[in-house]
Amino acid sequence: MKKIIGIGNALVDILARIPNDNILTEMGLPKGSMQFVTPQQQSDIDTWLAGQDTTIMAGGSAANTIKTISRLGLEAAFIGKVGNDPMGRQYYDSLVRQGVTPMLGIEKEVPTGTAVTFISADGQRTFADNLGAAVCMSISDVPSEILEAYDTLYIEGYLVADKPFVETVLQKAQKAGMRICMDLSSYNVVAENRDFFFQIIKDYVDIVFANEEESAMLTETVPENALQQLGELCDIAVVKLGGKGACAIQNGTYYDVAGIMVDEVLDTTGAGDTFAAGFLYALSKGKDIRTCLHLGNIMAADIIQHVGAFLPETSWKRLHEEWDL
Repeated sequence: MKKIIGIGNALVDILARIPNDNILTEMGLPKGSMQFVTPQQQSDIDTWLAGQDTTIMAGGSAANTIKTISRLGLEAAFIGKVGNDPMGRQYYDSLVRQGVTPMLGIEKEVPTGTAVTFISADGQRTFADNLGAAVCMSISDVPSEILEAYDTLYIEGYLVADKPFVETVLQKAQKAGMRICMDLSSYNVVAENRDFFFQIIKDYVDIVFANEEESAMLTETVPENALQQLGELCDIAVVKLGGKGACAIQNGTYYDVAGIMVDEVLDTTGAGDTFAAGFLYALSKGKDIRTCLHLGNIMAADIIQHVGAFLPETSWKRLHEEWDL
């Protein structure tokens, strides 16, 4: 793996800490889930946000992973769609600042999408997404010649809302000889698209990432058995276990690493995205699977001690020193 390209929803993250989970109940948002909000929900959320301190940054699951992989040292690009507005321009600039080649389509009539992230007192995050221009992405935004210039594709599971788009992209990537990596993204997305996920993982995906809830929802079993099932569908299956660590299976061989204790969990936003970046970077350097899991764990443990889905410069300095990046 030398060059990686990601495809996902280009969303501006708006992060807000909440003192308790009552606001989630009031907004009809199950804790820990990702929900596509209705216009009325969005209006209620906007009204609530107007009186809150928020953090705003470019995000989206695949984009978070790609930005982190770029900072780790791999050549990286990102395909998505934004609006012709200030947020879209800020999104473009944020990718450039992290060394990512932006391949962003521009939707003139629809604004850039947003992901409001409610951060509970225990650090758990709940997403309320308004896809905006991101939902306008089409296969014309993913020409074969672009995919052929990269050897690895990273795609987020959120995109399965448009099944023909996802399957066509995966077909193109497979035809181009790319290694295909997918993160399942959210347990409720998996629940609504279980059969489709099984199909595309079996037919196209080489490396799949899932957390405990997603793997259980997909396979209807416990994480250990889920990992076995996923490992029968693709080359490498990884299940992230949060504070308990992570496990993986490759060619029938099981690997696991323990979790890393942290003093305080401030925000779990981007933990899985950052884990995937660390895992894939180590894999690109020829490291064994256990080392890949370990670097993923280290990076995820770091990100949850900060607000937002991207590591601060102090963390990058330490990572580069300790891992000779």
